[in-house]
Amino acid sequence: MKQKILLLVCYLAATLQVANAGDSLTVIAENATGWNRLLGEVRYQWDFLTPPLDMSGMNTVGVHDPGGSEAIGLTPFSPLNEELASLVDPFLNVTFPGSLTAFPPDPAGRNVPLRDVGTWTTPLTNSRTTLPFQTGAAAVGGQSQAGPSNPDPITLGDWLQASGRMHIRCRNDGTARLWLRVRNLIPNRAYTVWAMWHLANGRNFPQPFGGVPNAYITDSRGNGLLIRELNYCPIDAAEQGIDNNRLLSIITHLHSDHILYGGVPVPTGSGFPPGSVLHVQLEWNFPGVGVRLID
Repeated sequence: MKQKILLLVCYLAATLQVANAGDSLTVIAENATGWNRLLGEVRYQWDFLTPPLDMSGMNTVGVHDPGGSEAIGLTPFSPLNEELASLVDPFLNVTFPGSLTAFPPDPAGRNVPLRDVGTWTTPLTNSRTTLPFQTGAAAVGGQSQAGPSNPDPITLGDWLQASGRMHIRCRNDGTARLWLRVRNLIPNRAYTVWAMWHLANGRNFPQPFGGVPNAYITDSRGNGLLIRELNYCPIDAAEQGIDNNRLLSIITHLHSDHILYGGVPVPTGSGFPPGSVLHVQLEWNFPGVGVRLID
């Protein structure tokens, strides 16, 4: 019953997704378990792109499999109490051609419970260590991750509690101001926001939304806020494009390794692609951009 109620809330949020008021647009976030993915299914078909790029996206979380090398893929029937873990989706090679072939994923970044993903603990090497919560670490000299520890483990039900709202106000000179508010994400964690583009050269491209740092830290209740000035109007970029570059959607994702990577989402070249240390939790889609496939 709880899962049905959550999916109904997701559906109602989608049907009330956009409220337009003159030069302003308010977009309600939709739950996601990857870019353009929800519970293993494609959320939108980019009808202005040719296959297979019209299904661009990737899953970034799965169900932890204690005996496996990769997490189990989510489905609409996955129980809400399942523990979430890192997952590297092979479709990344379609969405970002050659990314997994050129840079094979490090096994250390696959099928790791989201609370156990390692972070850098020394400036001399790229080694990663799972840190204890601060309440269980030494007061002096010990490294730790911020609390509270709840939810621990992070389950699918916890993940789908997230919600968000984006308000955009475009100006006559082509610039814009935006307010992005999120609620009930994972508390005390690092998140970033990205604009996902399909470029005129035929490739997909993630751009830091509002410029670097495109980050916020959630508070003890999982709430966060990002306010930015933009040098373009996202509404026009989504509906019409800019110089044949089309804005597909806006996403926010958890950095489970607590590390921000500047102008790139993740260190794919070091073996940690999306899904290993980065996990999409909410997505904002614009009217007239793509065909919705999930009710």
